[in-house]
Amino acid sequence: MQRVFRNHYKRIVPFLFALALPAAAAAETWVKLASMPTARSEMSAASLDGKIYVPGGLGGTRKLEVFDPAANTWRALANTPAGRHHHATVAHDGNIYVFGGADESWRASATAWRYDPRGNKWQALAEMPEVRYAGAALSLGRYLYVVGGDGPSGKLLRYDPAQNSWSMLAATAERREHTAAAALDGKIYVLGGRWQSVGAMTSVEEYDPGSDQWRAAAPMRVAHSGHAAVAFDGEIVVLGGEVLGAERAALDDVEVYNPATRVWEKSTPLPLALHGALYILGGSERAGAIVNRGLVYKRTFKK
Repeated sequence: MQRVFRNHYKRIVPFLFALALPAAAAAETWVKLASMPTARSEMSAASLDGKIYVPGGLGGTRKLEVFDPAANTWRALANTPAGRHHHATVAHDGNIYVFGGADESWRASATAWRYDPRGNKWQALAEMPEVRYAGAALSLGRYLYVVGGDGPSGKLLRYDPAQNSWSMLAATAERREHTAAAALDGKIYVLGGRWQSVGAMTSVEEYDPGSDQWRAAAPMRVAHSGHAAVAFDGEIVVLGGEVLGAERAALDDVEVYNPATRVWEKSTPLPLALHGALYILGGSERAGAIVNRGLVYKRTFKK
């Protein structure tokens, strides 16, 4: 069944919908917003206090830019300490964190940085226990987690901001990079990705911090890598991605997972196929490139 992808978008970039959607809304439209000053792909982004922060990107750019949806404007901020792409970005307790990734020479990194938006300053933190490239980061409780990514192991990495220290936890059953993750109901989900000869994956794993154990969850309908994922209203939404090979194609597929029923449903596709982006920010219409000129979209509704 085709599922109308409506309220889920409020959680992906929640501040774009400050007002409640009308109950009678029946048709969806897409609105193009102000493009990013710097076209990017293979980057990550985080939302904090009603704004979207986008550091780095393919080619190892050091640029950090912030988008204000209320004003539909972009602004340049302090450059990152070094250029990064395929890094993981997450907001936590009023700050932006950037973990790992690769430099302009494609060397994988274990660096960890914190950006303070109040002072517009970056700070180097304790490095991760191992390098990670093309993993995902999320915030759950008082900790930050880095899951997946190319590196020496598939262990889950946990960062304690209060102690500026790292722990290595249980490894996922399957190694995966170019993956996405989401936290829901106290659990961590890692969704899809790819790994060497395995190619793009449909598999999903669920992690319980209490027992430090992973278990298999229901696989996705479509194999995704270089995609985005987010939790909202008791469900997980997976968006976009890429298919490697001669065509180097990007996906517009969107699907929604209900952990209670362990069922995936197809949803309204993206306005254009994208990979390597946080849903509507940047990304590329062609895998391994920057082909979309930093486009930004939001979804609205009409009767």
